[in-house]
Amino acid sequence: MSVTPLAPYHFPGKAQRTRCVTIGSSDSSAGAGIQGDLKAFSSVGAYGASVVVGVTAQNTTGVSASAAIDPKLVESQLKAVLDDVGADGVKVGTSWNAPLVWTLVDRLVWLDDIPVVVDPVMETAAGSALGGSEESVVAIREGLLPLAWVVTPNVREARRITRLDEDAPPEQLAEELVQLGAQAALITDAFPDDPEVCDWLFDGEKHHEIRGPRASTRCDHGAGCAHSALLTVFLARGVDLVGAAHQAHEAVSLAIQRGAADIGAGRHPVDLLAGSVDW
Repeated sequence: MSVTPLAPYHFPGKAQRTRCVTIGSSDSSAGAGIQGDLKAFSSVGAYGASVVVGVTAQNTTGVSASAAIDPKLVESQLKAVLDDVGADGVKVGTSWNAPLVWTLVDRLVWLDDIPVVVDPVMETAAGSALGGSEESVVAIREGLLPLAWVVTPNVREARRITRLDEDAPPEQLAEELVQLGAQAALITDAFPDDPEVCDWLFDGEKHHEIRGPRASTRCDHGAGCAHSALLTVFLARGVDLVGAAHQAHEAVSLAIQRGAADIGAGRHPVDLLAGSVDW
C-alpha cells in the first residue's frame, strides 16, 4: 500500500541549535516513546519536536490499552513540524500498521540529506507488544529500511524483520538489514544473556562491537528509545556513525546505572538527566 507523495517540504533556514523530530507513540508514564525521546534530545541540548502515531496507557509494568492515530493526522503533524520548525535529524520509533508506515515513507522520502534513524520498536521493556503486525513488518522492511541511515532493532526485532532463524548471529542479522536497504544496522544488546552489553554495528563495510558493563538496576524502561534518540542527535551534528554509536551507548549505560529506581514498580525508567554528561 502507498499514497501519492506530496511536493517537497519547504524547510526553514538552519537554526542555531540542533532540531530533531521523533515519530512514535506516547508513553503515559513518560519513560519511553516520544516523551522519553524528548528527554533524550534535551539531555544533550537539542530541540525536540514530535509526531504522535499512537497512544498507549502504559507504565513500568506494561501496556494496558493502546490506539493508533489516523494516518492523515500523522501526515498533518509531520508537515506542520517540518514546514515551520524544520529538522536536522529524524527518528522513527513504533510503527502501528502498514497504512501508517507507508504514509511516513511517502513523506520522509523527501529528506535527502537529513539523518533518519529507524528504531522498529515492537515491544516494551516489560514485554508488552506494540503494533508489529506482519503487514507492518513488511512495510518497515520494504518502505522504511531503504530510507534509514541506520536501523537500531534489538536482536528479537532484527530476527523478525529479516526472517532469519533463531540461530542467526548478530553479524548476519546486521548484514541482512543492510542488504534489505538500510545504510547501516546496529543490533542493540546483541547478546542479552552475556554479562556485558554488546551493541553490534555494521556500517555497511565493517563490523564493530560496542561493549560496556551490564547494570542490575532494572532501570531500563526507555533505554532503547533513548539510545536511538541520542544517536539521531549525534548524527545530526555530523558525528561519524561509529563515534555516535559509542556516545549513545555510553550515555544510555550511565542512564541505566543512575536510573529512576524510585519511579514505578516494574522496569524503572532510565534517567538521562541524572548527573551531568558533557558531550
